[in-house]
Amino acid sequence: MKQFNKTKIAAAVGTAALAMSLAAPANAAISLGGDNGWEVTYGGFINLFYTQSNWDFRSAPSEDSSHLQEGLLPAFHTFTVKSPTVNGLTGTGQITFAVDSSGAKGVNLNKGGADIDMREVFFNVEGSFGTISAGRTLALFQRQAILKDYTLFSVGAMAGPDTGGTSLGRIGFGYVYPDFRTRFVYQTPNMNGFQVSVGVFDPDESNGFSATPGGLFSPGVVETDTPQFQGEATYNTAFGGGNISAWVGGIWQEEKVRLTGGSDDVTVWGIDAGMEVTYGGFNVGGHYYTGDALGTIFLQDVGAFTCTATTCTEADNDGYYVQGSYTFNGKTKLGVTYGQSTQDYSGFASPDVNSMWTVGIYHDVNSWLKLVAEYSDQQSNLLHHSTTALSHDAQTFSVGGFLLW
Repeated sequence: MKQFNKTKIAAAVGTAALAMSLAAPANAAISLGGDNGWEVTYGGFINLFYTQSNWDFRSAPSEDSSHLQEGLLPAFHTFTVKSPTVNGLTGTGQITFAVDSSGAKGVNLNKGGADIDMREVFFNVEGSFGTISAGRTLALFQRQAILKDYTLFSVGAMAGPDTGGTSLGRIGFGYVYPDFRTRFVYQTPNMNGFQVSVGVFDPDESNGFSATPGGLFSPGVVETDTPQFQGEATYNTAFGGGNISAWVGGIWQEEKVRLTGGSDDVTVWGIDAGMEVTYGGFNVGGHYYTGDALGTIFLQDVGAFTCTATTCTEADNDGYYVQGSYTFNGKTKLGVTYGQSTQDYSGFASPDVNSMWTVGIYHDVNSWLKLVAEYSDQQSNLLHHSTTALSHDAQTFSVGGFLLW
C-alpha cells in the first residue's frame, strides 16, 4: 500500500483523525498557496461502484438488484489552513464536506442520497504540551476500527437493494460507526509511539424505542444534562521489515428517560481494543468491542435500550472483526475479512446478529487512481423487527474505483 498511504486515506475519512493525530499531515493535499507563513491546501476524492446483489428477506419477497452505488465513503472535499508557528504554537483549521455520487432508485434529482454532508469543522492548537482540538471531526471511540477496516475504500455491506448514498462497509457488522461528532479533545505528544486522547463530546440523545418494539420516543422524553466522554490510547512501533499498531478506547454517557410512571437513567458505556501487524506484504489485524446501549450501526440506534412504564433496560452490545491480506509488488492487495455485531435485549429470546465476510482485490494503478473488485456475504438477524423486512441474507459483487487528489 505504498501509493495509497496513510496521508491519502487522511483525505478520505478526515485528515486529522486518520493520521493518528490531531494535526493535519503535510503532503495530504494540493497546496493552494499562502502568505506570511500561512499555508492553505485542498484534497479529496470521488468514487463510484457498480453493484450486483441478491437479497433474501425473511418477511418480504427476494430481490435481485443492479445498482450504481458509491462505497462506504462519499466524495470528500477537504480545505485546511495552517498557521506559522508563533511562540511555540501552531494552529490548523479544517473544513470537510462530503457529496453523494449516487441516489436511490426511482427518485428525482438531489433526493434519496444525492446530498451534501458537512463532515468536519474544527481547529487545532499544537505545542510542546500536545494538541487541543475543538469542533467536529471523527469521534475517538472505535475510530481506529473504521480506519483500519479493509472495506473503507470499497462497498462492504449494503443498506438495501435500491438505496441512495453510501454503503455501510463494515459498520454494524463488526463495529459501531464512530460518526463525526462535535467535541473538545486533548491529545498528548507522541511519546515513543504512545499517545492518549481524551475528549468532552456533545451528548447523544437516543431515539431508543419504547416497550413496544418500533415505538420511538417523542421529543422531550430523553434528557441529557451531562456531556459524553470518550478516550483513546494508541501505540505504533516499527521493527525490521514491519510495524505494529495497537489501540484501546472507551465511551461513557448518562441520559434520563421520562416514562408514564416516572423516569429512569440509561447509562451508555463501551470499550474497544484492536491490533494490526504488517510484515513485508502481509497484514493481519482485528478489533473487538463490548458495552451497553451502544446500538448496532449508529450510536444508540433503535434497540439500544427498552423501557416499560417505570424502568429502562440497556441492551448488551459486542462485536468484532478479523482480517488479513497480502500485497503484491506494493500495488495490488488481496484481502479477506469477517466480522459481526450482536445486540442482546432483555426480555427477548434471541439477540440481533449482523455478520459479514468479504473478499476483495484493491489495486493502485498509480498515485491517484485506485480500482476495487469485491464480494460480500451479509446476514442480518433482526428477529423482532422482521415485520419491517430488515432480517435478510444478501450477497453483493461490486467493482469500481477512486480518483484521489
